[in-house]
Amino acid sequence: MSEQQATKRGSAPADGAHSRSGKKPRAAQPQTIAPAAVVKQEREEEEGDATQSSSKGEASQSSSEGEASQSSSEGGGGAVAAATGLELEAMDEPQINVTIGVSLLHCHACFLPLKPPTFKCEGGHVVCCTCRGKHGEACGRAAAYAACRELDAVLLDAKLPCQYQEFGCRSLVAYYQAADHDGACPWAPCSCPAAGCDVLAAPARLVEHFRDDHRWPVTSLRYGDACRLPVPAPAQGCHVLVGEGDRSVFLVSPCALGAATAVSLVRVRAGGDATTAAQFKGVLWVELPSSKDKLVLTMPAVRSSDLSDGFSAADKNMFLAVPPVLLHDASGEAPELMVCIDEPAGDAAANSTPPARCSGRLQ
Repeated sequence: MSEQQATKRGSAPADGAHSRSGKKPRAAQPQTIAPAAVVKQEREEEEGDATQSSSKGEASQSSSEGEASQSSSEGGGGAVAAATGLELEAMDEPQINVTIGVSLLHCHACFLPLKPPTFKCEGGHVVCCTCRGKHGEACGRAAAYAACRELDAVLLDAKLPCQYQEFGCRSLVAYYQAADHDGACPWAPCSCPAAGCDVLAAPARLVEHFRDDHRWPVTSLRYGDACRLPVPAPAQGCHVLVGEGDRSVFLVSPCALGAATAVSLVRVRAGGDATTAAQFKGVLWVELPSSKDKLVLTMPAVRSSDLSDGFSAADKNMFLAVPPVLLHDASGEAPELMVCIDEPAGDAAANSTPPARCSGRLQ
């Protein structure tokens, strides 16, 4: 094929030359193929590097998470086991109610409830620890004793509700401690001293009764500080004082004593002064705001009472008599009654009066 024929079939003319057909040739495109390929290759390499780095990072993260998960699983196994053990320990053991002969829980020597530790003689008699000597005089086979540890466990766990449960006490008491608890239970009921009133309730609930049904004023008392009150008139009834902290209940009771007024102080508590609770000390005095003269009554021990026999200050051995000259002073000033009660040292919180449950009914 000749050179002319090749040119006619479309061969590109040389730069700056026109084809023999007379048409203007198209401008030649810049030669950028090689640079584009290089750029593309570089981008592909960068993307590949980034993908590889990302893959390595994800693999490293996955490895770290796997190691952390494995460590957590390995370390958490013991923690879960420990937590499960604590939960099992915290679970309350099932309880049952049983009926048992009382003689099985009483000492063969003193006939009182058995108090751990207990012992059994060779004759099969179970006695308290302190009764072994006494029992030896009555039993010919009491030369040796064996400890009854299984029975001790039963005695420690054999509990019954307080006998004053209906008055608000929710305690479960070991059988051998029941008598001591009942003698000191703050929920033991007391009577309302108002004439014609037969309400019987725990001291905390009596406060609500005094306030709501008899309209007796109730004042909070801080031990060791003087509490200022008006001298109560006999027709107005008592003034109720409630100790801060232990919630002990006191009554300031007035009554007519001729033309004078007798005022006395009593602590509302079942068992009276026979309880083992420590005694409060009290001071009562009457004064006029403009005078320094005082009538003072010092009470070495504030009397406790369940008020079952009522409460009239004049019937008691200790009261403060306020003469009419103070009750009806010429200046027109009303006398003030000051009450100061000292809390006994070592009076345990267990001997205190609990707060009232407002929703509970009076018994």
